[in-house]
Amino acid sequence: MSICIDLHLHTNRYSPCSSIEPEQMVRQAANIGLDAAVITEHHHQWSEEELAALVEEAGEPNFLLMTGFEYCSAQGDFLIYGLTEGAAFGFEPGLAPESVVEQVHWLGGACIAAHPTRAGMSFDERIASMRLDGIEVQSINLKEHEQRLAMGLASNLNIPASAGSDAHQLQHVGAYATVFEEPIQSMADFVAALRGGRFRPVDGAAARLRGRKAVGDSR
Repeated sequence: MSICIDLHLHTNRYSPCSSIEPEQMVRQAANIGLDAAVITEHHHQWSEEELAALVEEAGEPNFLLMTGFEYCSAQGDFLIYGLTEGAAFGFEPGLAPESVVEQVHWLGGACIAAHPTRAGMSFDERIASMRLDGIEVQSINLKEHEQRLAMGLASNLNIPASAGSDAHQLQHVGAYATVFEEPIQSMADFVAALRGGRFRPVDGAAARLRGRKAVGDSR
């Protein structure tokens, strides 16, 4: 059975640029048919205790909610998963992109290049030298031509492609997601699947077809 996960989400708890209330995000993700979601605040990783409390507060105690963080390197952004709280909070700011990937792997985590072809990022030419676990090829913040460029980049470099909404507004939760063709029941499962390249991007509409109704949808 395939597992559909939004890998890239921001809430207003720790990302001031987001308007999404954490509880609403969890309800929305569950109601549109996502199997799991990963909160990736800017330079902040939620604790496991916070995640457990959040799914209870949202009324979705069985929903798989995980955390990572979005890291801004000296040139380009990354989605980082699987680090301990101490390692995440001790991650130095402004590292060279190559050093980011190297350190994440040394710490036992997984690393995806976030929206690498977005206008103004201009670090896609450095990606070939990195041991990335994935390239984000679809998100709300990648225009159609930037998505095509990212897909071509991933294909040419033989790096697995992923997708995530990069939602900062509630209606964008699940707009894009990533499908895993194996059980994901924990962060360890998730990181192993990422490191193994066993995933593919999917338009979030596919997840919505399996779901009930979006939060606030009275139809």
